[in-house]
Amino acid sequence: MEKQVVTMSKGVHIIANVAQSLNGVISGDSPRRVIISNREDLERVHRLRAQSDAIIVGANTVKSDNPDLKVNRTYFNSSSQPVRIILDGKLTIPDDSKVLDGSSKTLVFTANRERKIKGAETILSEYDRIPIDFIVEELAKRSIKNVLIEGGAYTINTFLQEGVVDEFYLFIGNVILPENGIHLFRSTEQIRNVILNRSILGDGLLLSLDARKIGEEK
Repeated sequence: MEKQVVTMSKGVHIIANVAQSLNGVISGDSPRRVIISNREDLERVHRLRAQSDAIIVGANTVKSDNPDLKVNRTYFNSSSQPVRIILDGKLTIPDDSKVLDGSSKTLVFTANRERKIKGAETILSEYDRIPIDFIVEELAKRSIKNVLIEGGAYTINTFLQEGVVDEFYLFIGNVILPENGIHLFRSTEQIRNVILNRSILGDGLLLSLDARKIGEEK
């Protein structure tokens, strides 16, 4: 029987995906990019990208990692690329960011009405921040139905707290990183029984987590 997927928000199905070290760090505190995923996980991630209409990251992820947010054929062969979506309230990403290279469509959500950038369409928020329901509504208007959130910690946690994440995948890599890095979970309360499924992926562990339970407790 085919699994029925329940979408929580306005017809937009949202998947959050992140990799962390054995001690819970998802990125370092320096501009140098940290590699956590193994080959098997990278193949899974690029398959997810290929199946998505769009990929969302926050401005800090762009500034620290400078990702291109495209499907890499080294890991998964795809003829199409997802829309790249950047959440940048103050519009601080550099002009030479890979997401602004014009090689695929990029949308930037921002509240900054003064700066103009090339290589992307800007979507202006009326507020100083960018409300999640505003983002979801704009995606629905553009017929963007399948969305993958790849980071960072603030962006993922904000979507979780709003209760709009339908699937949440956490890869735990076979590495321990310095504790001064960024942690995904900083809950002040105990949150138990959040693992829905688990599987070995190469030398790492892939977990499917209960996004709604985590969001309710944050």
